[in-house]
Amino acid sequence: MKRFLPLAAMALPFAVAAPASAAITITASPGPVQPGENVLATSSTSAATVIGTTNQTSTLVSISSLNADVLTSTGSQGQARFEATDGSLDTANIFLTNGGTFTTAEFNLFSALTGTSSVQISVNGGAAQTFSIGNGQNFFGITATGGDTISSIAFNTNGAGVADLRQLRVSGITAAVPEPGTWALMLLGFGAIGTALRRRPRRSRPLLQVA
Repeated sequence: MKRFLPLAAMALPFAVAAPASAAITITASPGPVQPGENVLATSSTSAATVIGTTNQTSTLVSISSLNADVLTSTGSQGQARFEATDGSLDTANIFLTNGGTFTTAEFNLFSALTGTSSVQISVNGGAAQTFSIGNGQNFFGITATGGDTISSIAFNTNGAGVADLRQLRVSGITAAVPEPGTWALMLLGFGAIGTALRRRPRRSRPLLQVA
């Protein structure tokens, strides 16, 4: 029996060091998730997709309509508001404009309109979870743990929608990794530049003449 003890002792550190399972959690309350960056809108624009900018890393964040509504952003020096031009924001998708991921997000679906009592929220295109919403503040916090990340957040209400999406915050941003084909093109480009520099003719230096 004693000869098996060293093997058990060696296995124990690996069992303790095993990573936690990846998970994405949605919380329907303010406070538990407090991402470090506010999403600002420096100007007021109207389009099917409007863009905000994080206040620390200047990362572009897109809010896109999922049902062809025209959205508008309200410029502010604080946390911006995003709404539909017809006054009822029913559904939208939130993602980093240039690709990439983040690990936490928080937002407020402010003031459910008449006939709207719930919202479905899905992350990364996965199964939607349903939450009750009402008049006033409706905060949601989303956290990715165990190596998981967030690439998109979509919501869809069961009625006319909400007045606006406000107080959007994100953190744990990671820029998009270029595709293998993009890396190959970049390497070819660098190689071509290096070859051109090596082949560039050198200027001959004038000989000194002694009078």
